[in-house]
Amino acid sequence: MIEALEEKLGHSFRNISLLKSALHHSSIKRYALQFERLEFLGDRILGTVIAEFIFDKFNVEEGTMAKMFSAFVCADSCKQVALKLGLDKHLVTAGNHLRTNETVLADTMESVLGAVFIDGGYDPAKAVIIRCWNDIFSCYDDVNYDPKTTLQEVCQRETGVAPQYEIISVTGQDHSPTFTVSASIGSERVTASGSSRKKAETLAAKLLLQKLSDR
Repeated sequence: MIEALEEKLGHSFRNISLLKSALHHSSIKRYALQFERLEFLGDRILGTVIAEFIFDKFNVEEGTMAKMFSAFVCADSCKQVALKLGLDKHLVTAGNHLRTNETVLADTMESVLGAVFIDGGYDPAKAVIIRCWNDIFSCYDDVNYDPKTTLQEVCQRETGVAPQYEIISVTGQDHSPTFTVSASIGSERVTASGSSRKKAETLAAKLLLQKLSDR
């Protein structure tokens, strides 16, 4: 079963005892020291990787970066990833009820990340985090991240000019239209399509932000 967890993590341990230690919760006193040390380390590695990811992928203000960081590293996000990996099925605790405890699952996720770092170093730990947090990134993007507002902030800060949106075409049936719009700032221009003008503009803003960050 431990091999299945390695596969989900995307990391094959050279020292499998590290992973086993990470899965023995501190509620069992003889394992407390090692678990808590790995958790401490994993928490710091997660924070570093997430901060680097946000800096590289999103050309946004510090305040927005801080909100995104908090969402990505919070206990709920760690718990979601832990459940997706099935850590609750591998976790050894002083009581079975602890396997569904949000704090315990979040702490275990960080402990596992600490074990990956000790076993392989920063780059493998980063690869595991980016891989395992992908759904968290996507969910935040869909629910909380507003590309149009962010693009407005970036353009006002860097050029003092607001981005321009233009409807290029509307195709399809009246009950199921497809809007194609452009978003531009200066010489930079992208196009995107969506089932509504709002969706098309949101996607265009996201694409333009990505283009600006790649310059």
